[in-house]
Amino acid sequence: MTAGLLLAAWAARPQTAKPAGPMTTTRVAEDLYTITGEGGNVAVYDTPEGVVLVDDMFYRNHDGILAEVARVTGHPLRYVINTHQHDDHAGGDALMLPIAEVIAHENVYANLKNLHRPYYEDTPGTPIGLPRVTFSDRLDLHLGGRDIAAHYYGRGHTSGDAVIHFPAARAIHTGDLFLSFAARGMPIYIDSVQGGSLLEWQATLERALQLDFDIVIPGHGPVATRADLVRFTAAVGAFRDRLQTLVRQGTSKAELLRILEAEYGWRSTGCPPPPRMTGGCLQYQQIDGLIAELR
Repeated sequence: MTAGLLLAAWAARPQTAKPAGPMTTTRVAEDLYTITGEGGNVAVYDTPEGVVLVDDMFYRNHDGILAEVARVTGHPLRYVINTHQHDDHAGGDALMLPIAEVIAHENVYANLKNLHRPYYEDTPGTPIGLPRVTFSDRLDLHLGGRDIAAHYYGRGHTSGDAVIHFPAARAIHTGDLFLSFAARGMPIYIDSVQGGSLLEWQATLERALQLDFDIVIPGHGPVATRADLVRFTAAVGAFRDRLQTLVRQGTSKAELLRILEAEYGWRSTGCPPPPRMTGGCLQYQQIDGLIAELR
């Protein structure tokens, strides 16, 4: 390729403001790995006929993810399943589509096709890759003698959260329906404008708990256990009940924000009003939608 063509190819690829961060790959079960880094946790399931990924981090992480996959297997990438549409989980879809089939819940497709604001994007302007295959309640993949099932149990973090089950590995990937990192309070994000629901979140997780698994790959944080997910599910329900009581008692928005910041680790102090966003202000971004739902 000539220097001119190289320059044109470089220019055609959108330039992002942030360089890609480092990644670490860890084996969590037979043929099942996680790639961790700056975005959401990626699951890598290696089968004799190819690799299935769950999520693909940010657009800028594409090359790094492929390099990590190549470190653990020589099998080709065949499928990418999105747990939901946020760009720290599905931001690399545009680059995955030429080399793999991208699968997601039908609401993910709808949300990506018609983005609503306020909507947090780590790097606005990067291409959006629309999944070519969508499902409503369940999708099954059978590859290399292995089974993978994508389930939709209802709303929570967004309107399109999928739980991916690897029966042979006795493992699931929850996306951001479950977060396992150590943090004060309740660091969940209800993306109201993309169909998220605090009222329904606990019930959605309770349906996921009916699956047969021991290992849980969360959206963010270290690999966890079924017991961890049980505790988190109960905590989400308790959080919902307290907030709903406060809202229905007529608690002011200012007082509700004070409680959320002091007791649950949400940030509102110093956050600009929507739709402007800064890091750490995700929950505050959609506080009005949360209050409306709880009312």
